Amino acid sequence: MYIELVLFAVIGLLYGSYCNTLIYRLPRSIPIGLTRSRCNYCENPIKSYDNIPILSFLMLRGKCRKCKRRISIRYPIIELVSAGLWVIPILLGYPLPQAALSGLFTMILLVIAVVYFEGSIIPNSLVITLAIISIPGFALYVPPHWIDRLIGGFASGLLFYLFMLLSQKVLKKELIDVGEIKLAAAAGLILGWQHSALAIGLSAVATLLLTALMKLFIHKSGRKKQAPFTLLLPAAMLVSHYFGDRFIHWCLHTVLGLSAG
Repeated sequence: MYIELVLFAVIGLLYGSYCNTLIYRLPRSIPIGLTRSRCNYCENPIKSYDNIPILSFLMLRGKCRKCKRRISIRYPIIELVSAGLWVIPILLGYPLPQAALSGLFTMILLVIAVVYFEGSIIPNSLVITLAIISIPGFALYVPPHWIDRLIGGFASGLLFYLFMLLSQKVLKKELIDVGEIKLAAAAGLILGWQHSALAIGLSAVATLLLTALMKLFIHKSGRKKQAPFTLLLPAAMLVSHYFGDRFIHWCLHTVLGLSAG
């Protein structure tokens, strides 16, 4: 197990570095993989030995080697979070193929959340990547069952689409856009309908609670405050993916008092 932990941690760090590239380039429509990474300030190409996850940031003391401008602390944080996301399935005892797919899935969710936080967009390329990641799950019979996956993708996308239409007709504004519909549908192909329903429920409850807290503590500004549902949705999907079975079991048998049989 220790070998797998180290291996997946290293993979997570490397993918975390790639996540940083995606987070910076996708909103700016910069081609991925065709040009070397550059300093955001002086445009100096970054050498390979200055692009080692975590280590290079520490050795350079968080500054560009050439212009000495500060490198955002976000870069090592994303790398560490990515490593953690790749290690979690190993700690939970997932088989290696399922663990690898889970690492890829949660890594894309991380990129989606950060890109949306910074630019309020969900790039189509990331949604398409989620759909592609679901294909090995179907082929290798990775849980959940393929029927649950199809239902999850169709039902989640349809639910979000109907909610968008309802908000347009009744509230005269869009509470959900097309990007969220695509995200829900693509993620549903991986989560299955049970975990998709849990993720949507968790994100909705979290949005209501955070919105209430924001209105309570930031009421002096006079501006309407609302927690971003789209930002919380990837986090809820991550929690549902890794801990959904435990949460559902707890709700059924502890809260509702249903017997295991």
